[in-house]
Amino acid sequence: MNERGNLILMILGAFVILALLPPVIMMVFPLADLLMRIILVLLIFTTVRGYLGSNALAIIISAVLIYFIVIKHPYISTSIYVIFFVLLMFQFLSVIIWGIGTQMRH
Repeated sequence: MNERGNLILMILGAFVILALLPPVIMMVFPLADLLMRIILVLLIFTTVRGYLGSNALAIIISAVLIYFIVIKHPYISTSIYVIFFVLLMFQFLSVIIWGIGTQMRH
């Protein structure tokens, strides 16, 4: 009858399972935990260095972000990282970027 509502619920359920999967894998396999933390550290450092350059301020900001994102809250940040790249893979974020670009021209 109302199949669209069921499809949306199934998609949301898949995203919830996808968000819960990285922390479970990180708890079960310690090597995966270490690997995800290394990936997050390199991602944060290269992003901050790309925006601010190679100076002391970039290193300080990177250190603060790495402390809060990778050391204090690794399970939440890996879930957000995985969800972000899955949405990026499905080209969902390009629609959002296109919408922002059309609104900024006015």
